[in-house]
Amino acid sequence: MKSNILRWVQRGGYGRPVARFARLALVVSFICSLLAASASAAPNVYVVTLSQQFGTVDLATGQFTPIGIPTPDGMSNLVWWNGSLLSMATTGANAGYLVKINPATGDETVLRPITYNGQPLGFNAFDLAKVHGDLYVTDFSNTLYSVDFASGVARPVGHNGGTTGLRPDPNIPFTFNGDGTFNLCDEGLYGFEGKLYAIFDSYAIDPTQTPPTRAHEYMSPYVWQIDPRTGAATFIANTDWQLSAIVGVDGKFYSFEAVIDAFDFTYNVPIGHAELVTLDLRTGKTKKVADVVPNPGPVFGAVPVR
Repeated sequence: MKSNILRWVQRGGYGRPVARFARLALVVSFICSLLAASASAAPNVYVVTLSQQFGTVDLATGQFTPIGIPTPDGMSNLVWWNGSLLSMATTGANAGYLVKINPATGDETVLRPITYNGQPLGFNAFDLAKVHGDLYVTDFSNTLYSVDFASGVARPVGHNGGTTGLRPDPNIPFTFNGDGTFNLCDEGLYGFEGKLYAIFDSYAIDPTQTPPTRAHEYMSPYVWQIDPRTGAATFIANTDWQLSAIVGVDGKFYSFEAVIDAFDFTYNVPIGHAELVTLDLRTGKTKKVADVVPNPGPVFGAVPVR
């Protein structure tokens, strides 16, 4: 879940065990999928995932095909930039850095940090998107920044310090509350026809239930349209909880829902899978297409294959 899971887990020291667990699950699921894979699967979008595995997802079947080995860093979102595939690192020493991914091999190249007032945004950098020829990032306060690719310098959009109208997350994700519930949040950000579209939610789960249930719903999930010139966000519609990425292909939109299946109390992390759904940006309505298999964990970013 785009809490961003890996980002907050890494800060708590749990990143490596979680990544190893997710990669093991990916290998087992991949072997199973090879035995039952359909011959008609054709990948349509590149994705980055919880298991730090770059790959493709077939939008007709949900079939996931890994490319290369897991990347050194967890990543948030994918955009095409002058023929290159860009993402933003979210874990470890490279958190808040622009990175480039080789779509043929999955290799990651670290480029430069995103900075504001001379200081790296680091773990506060949340999501990356592109509108026309400009890059944008949000932080955990839902502030919108434009980013200069050559320098990495971020500048708040508009005349209100980048304020969008989306409320900040009221809690720190991946922390426990006094009643034993566990805080999470999700965000999807995508550029389309000169606008940014965002989905954000915040909630707490009861980890003692199987599967874990939402015990507190702090911020309901809405579809927002954001003007990249002013930063102003306009409410469009209610939508589903736990949508962690948005992608558009030929005018049709899809999202990836992070479904929580269980909770690992050894490392204090939720365990889940991704569902591929269609998304109507006008109404917020979704329709399930398929589970993403073999399971790479939640999907944190997607972009059409070229």
